[in-house]
Formats: sequence, structure tokens, C-alpha cells
Amino acid sequence: MTPAAQTLETNKVVARRLADEVFADQYVNHTMPVPGVPGTKAGFRQVVLATREAFPDVQVEVQDVVAEGEFAVFHDVVRATSRGAFMGIPPTGRRLEWTEIHFLRIADGRIVEHWANFDQVGILRQLGVLR
Repeated sequence: MTPAAQTLETNKVVARRLADEVFADQYVNHTMPVPGVPGTKAGFRQVVLATREAFPDVQVEVQDVVAEGEFAVFHDVVRATSRGAFMGIPPTGRRLEWTEIHFLRIADGRIVEHWANFDQVGILRQLGVLR
């Protein structure tokens, strides 16, 4: 197995573990960033795998976390290099940076609902799709 294939397999294991350990079976993502992907735990897993294939060096740095009752909100900065196709956009080799805000409802220690806002326009500009 090539190193790239090994990395993809490792990423798949991590994504599955993350979704299985952190997200409730009834998880609903109200803000799915990829058209045609269901807002379920399996859909989230698909998004993580697609993101890691397009940006294999992706790093997420959580900046702030606020929690109140059954809700938690966090703000993060994502940094990655475009190395694979992303939503039909060919790889550019460019280094990208964008921000995200995630709003979570948590029950019994697992994420039940998820809303997100991220800089989609900034991503597309950095990929060269928009000016």
C-alpha cells in the first residue's frame, strides 16, 4: 500500500471513530456543506473523508468555546493545502485558511444537533474560483 493510500485508510478509521464516539445515532446536521450529503452521522463522516482527501494536511485550531445548558458553541480556524479535488474544484496546491463557528446541542455526552457557519466565499476565493 502506498503512503498516500495508507494515510487515506488511517483518515477513514479516525473519521469513523470520531463520528461513532462523539455523535449520537440520531445526530442531525442542519448545515451540511456538501450538496446531496445527508445531514446524518454517516453524512458527516462522508464530509470529513472528502475534506481529508482534498486537504490531507488539514489542521483545525479551536479558538473559543462557550457552553450553556445543553448547548456548546465553538469558533475555529482551519488551515489546509489544496491537494485533491474539492466539490468538483481541481487541486490548486494553494494554502488556505478559513474560519468556522459551530453550534451544538449535546445530550448524554453526544452531539445530537449541529449548526455551522463557515467562510465558504473565502474558501472559493482562495481556491481561485471567485474573485
